[in-house]
Amino acid sequence: MKKNHNKKLVCFIPVLIIMFCIATSCTFSKENTEVSEMSVSSNTITESNVSHTVNKNGPREHGYLRVEQGKLTDENGSAFQLRGMSTHGIGWYPNYINAGAMGSISEAGGNVIRVAMYTQADSGYLSDPERNTNLMLQAIENARAMNLYVIVDWHNLDDGDPNTNLDKAITFFDGIASRYQDDPSIIYEICNEPNNVSWSSITQYAYAICPVIRQYSPKAVIILGTPDYSFEIDDPLDEPFSGENILYAYHFYAGLHKDYSVFRSVVDKGLPVIVSEWGIDKDTSGQPALENGQKFVSYLNEKGISWCAWSLCNKDEVYSVLRSDCNKLSGWEESDLTDVGKIVFAGMGGKTK
Repeated sequence: MKKNHNKKLVCFIPVLIIMFCIATSCTFSKENTEVSEMSVSSNTITESNVSHTVNKNGPREHGYLRVEQGKLTDENGSAFQLRGMSTHGIGWYPNYINAGAMGSISEAGGNVIRVAMYTQADSGYLSDPERNTNLMLQAIENARAMNLYVIVDWHNLDDGDPNTNLDKAITFFDGIASRYQDDPSIIYEICNEPNNVSWSSITQYAYAICPVIRQYSPKAVIILGTPDYSFEIDDPLDEPFSGENILYAYHFYAGLHKDYSVFRSVVDKGLPVIVSEWGIDKDTSGQPALENGQKFVSYLNEKGISWCAWSLCNKDEVYSVLRSDCNKLSGWEESDLTDVGKIVFAGMGGKTK
């Protein structure tokens, strides 16, 4: 996320420990980082199990996704669109990676969750790789159980140039890809919002990371961030990355960004894109730019462009889909949603409890 990165947890709710938590014996190959079952809090949540109607528009039905002639398709070659949510940083808001939350996204019509694992910020991967890896694995397992595609998001931001922590990225992606090799539900976003760095440096990073993933999952879709916080989307037209099943990320915030004409142009020219993060900021009047946000998501759905909205949490900020006074971890009703959240849920399909 580009704007306002004050990562103070406004309402920490203990994490739901469910039967999908990760087994304790897995190790990662590069640094022998042990993956053990890990609770984020000393307490657990005692909620009754909620039955969810899982959508039938996920990996079980559509299998491996592919990029063909600038479009995302399913394994049968039919046009396919991902619609869903991005978590906030899982180091700060781990309470929304539970299976109930994933099931609620599925019930609302979503078929993808983007799991945002910050790298350099406090509570990010670089400060605590074991905790963040465990949280990522829990999120993946819960999403897979609810028939969602999962975008594994190496959420670089403060580090700017993704090459800064290349060795750590290699360790992380080697561990995830080796564990979930040949799993059609896993999509890899290898650098969230590169900034103050050229496109050629980003591709240099990608040429180092992609083979790490491809050795285990040669068919997986890989998302490349683009310059200027993934807003400068036209560079790949002149210098495309050499590889199969590649999507280029575009990030947009209505109100902060006034125009997306360049994005529309690259879409018309056939560049394979995904809006892996979009949200609604305040406009010049200080109010959320709801109308422009509605227009943007309507455009994405009209064009069949895949998207994830920022963000699934109750943080007291304009981008959140849940009200700050909402303590529910799943099963949200319309009254639990912010005005931004109502637009996002309507874009996914519109169903709440």
